[in-house]
Amino acid sequence: MKASTSGSERSLIRLVLAAALVVAGCHSGPQAGDDDGTAPAGISMAVSGVRVTTKTMRSEVRLLGETVARRHISLRAPAAGRVVGLAVLTGDRVRRGEVVAHIISREVEAAANGLSVAKQIDPAEASSLTSSVKRYIHEAGVPVTVPEDAIVAQRMVSTGQLVADLDPLVDLIDPRSIFVNAAVPVDEVAAIRPGMAAIVSSPLRNGVNFAARVAGLSPAFNQAGATSAARIEFAGIQRVDEAGAPVQATVIIQLVPHATVVPAAALFENAADNTYFIFVAGTDGRAHRQIVTVGIRNSAEVQIISGVKPGDVVITSGGYALSDGLKVTVTVAQNG
Repeated sequence: MKASTSGSERSLIRLVLAAALVVAGCHSGPQAGDDDGTAPAGISMAVSGVRVTTKTMRSEVRLLGETVARRHISLRAPAAGRVVGLAVLTGDRVRRGEVVAHIISREVEAAANGLSVAKQIDPAEASSLTSSVKRYIHEAGVPVTVPEDAIVAQRMVSTGQLVADLDPLVDLIDPRSIFVNAAVPVDEVAAIRPGMAAIVSSPLRNGVNFAARVAGLSPAFNQAGATSAARIEFAGIQRVDEAGAPVQATVIIQLVPHATVVPAAALFENAADNTYFIFVAGTDGRAHRQIVTVGIRNSAEVQIISGVKPGDVVITSGGYALSDGLKVTVTVAQNG
């Protein structure tokens, strides 16, 4: 009977121990040796990070176009006759008052030809005839004078050519009247307004940027190309002097001098509610998911309007393997 009682006691002890093990296995709190209930102590994810900085950020639209001269000056023959001494070429700069050619009238030309014939017929009388012709011919011809500073766009005649009175000789352009006619895609028209600053560049002036400004937008659209025209005026003394030159105009839509900036690789988008978030490496050695408001964006950087501050370390690697509260070991890169 005693032996039977001892066996029952042993069975009871085993049941109590089994129940204790089940209770211990169902406990949800951190266990001895655990870090956050999911990972062993001392284990963390190695990631890269960058400190949040401030810098100038700008949103811009790049447009293609060409230069156009608003004002042309037609240099015309002051008299009928033969053009002599015209040597200007396309692209030459001419100054106000500069004489670029002469027009020899037909009467003067006839008198000179008559003198030549007289010298052959009666050499003795040639000297007196020469004096008479010289009194009649006061100059080399009627001068062709440039009315104002300009650039030669096209020469219409050649030296030696006969012209009538007021025939066009040279087409000039006023360099101060040159502007850029740029094509604006339909989906960018709403973002561009007159007065916005712009930067103009051209392969004809490699490496040179010209300050400019949007002067106006056309109310009509080019149906074939789905574009609208924008008139962009040069804002400084320097400008592209050639009309019809291909150019690229960068219109600055928005400029923030002291923007809070993070790398684009640090930004995540929650497609469910169209919000953005980043992971900040905290001083506690963990990643903290932070909702942010974004501003200007480009392919490399993003302006953060709210959610982080300069000096914070944002995580730039790890992707969607990151989670709020994850223990991380961060290697902070130097900002470029």
